[in-house]
Amino acid sequence: MGGFGPTRKTLGWISLAALAAGILGPVSGCDTTSQDLNSLAKSFAPPTPRQAAEKMLNPHDPDDRREGTLLIANAPFGGSPPYLRTYRDYVEHEQDPLAKAAAVRALAKHGTAEDAPLIARQLTHENVQVRWEAAKGLQRIHNPQVVRDLLEVLRDPEERLDVRVAAARALGQYREDRVFQGLVAALDARQLAVNAAAEQSLETLTGQTLGRDPRPWLSWYNSATGDRFAAGLEYRYPTYQRRETWLEKLAFWTSRVVEQPAPPVGLRPSSERRTYEDEDESTEHEQAGG
Repeated sequence: MGGFGPTRKTLGWISLAALAAGILGPVSGCDTTSQDLNSLAKSFAPPTPRQAAEKMLNPHDPDDRREGTLLIANAPFGGSPPYLRTYRDYVEHEQDPLAKAAAVRALAKHGTAEDAPLIARQLTHENVQVRWEAAKGLQRIHNPQVVRDLLEVLRDPEERLDVRVAAARALGQYREDRVFQGLVAALDARQLAVNAAAEQSLETLTGQTLGRDPRPWLSWYNSATGDRFAAGLEYRYPTYQRRETWLEKLAFWTSRVVEQPAPPVGLRPSSERRTYEDEDESTEHEQAGG
């Protein structure tokens, strides 16, 4: 599985992005009087943007591709078109599951509504990490084409708990009768976490607080007149916190913004700034130049 490599076109995309960000210049080294100390210093040196891009494109090491993709995705310039094309390429063609999962996360963070079907196809991947990243990613992107895929995940009693929970949360953005019925059915699931996620999404869809018993929800639905979703609440995708890898901690040019819940792409104006950009522009410029 480590033999997957970026295409020549992908290499071109990354080169353009790196030039645009000013990160392909020569890497300066530290002058020391001791070669041993110099080697030791280099071993603890933070990865530069150029090195992250090189790791991302390493055709021989999937761990490098995964780490490089995460580093680039968290950088202020990680949403530029050349990188977006690379994320899409990796989501579709990467053979290593962890590197593919990283690409799914990156594409969900920076992609558009048109990327949702590509991410949704990963809901049936054999690796649970890929499926989980896909379900979480679809919380951030709004596209009704993926509703059926999410409902199938939610209904599958053999699916892993985290994946079903993520799908239930993602469905809270779709004001459709089939979604309502699917979430009500999930209130009878054996896992409490699935029940809770379905209840939360039902409250978002309808503005009602009727608990985890399906009967009050069905009674309300059958007696309601007009638009049943008129009183629904604004959907905001949940955010997930994870520990930074040691590489991310060393890479000072990656984003340190604590992301806040926000409406998904496709439910807000395309001109609105993405969450990862909502930091002081002078700080972004300084980080990109690092």
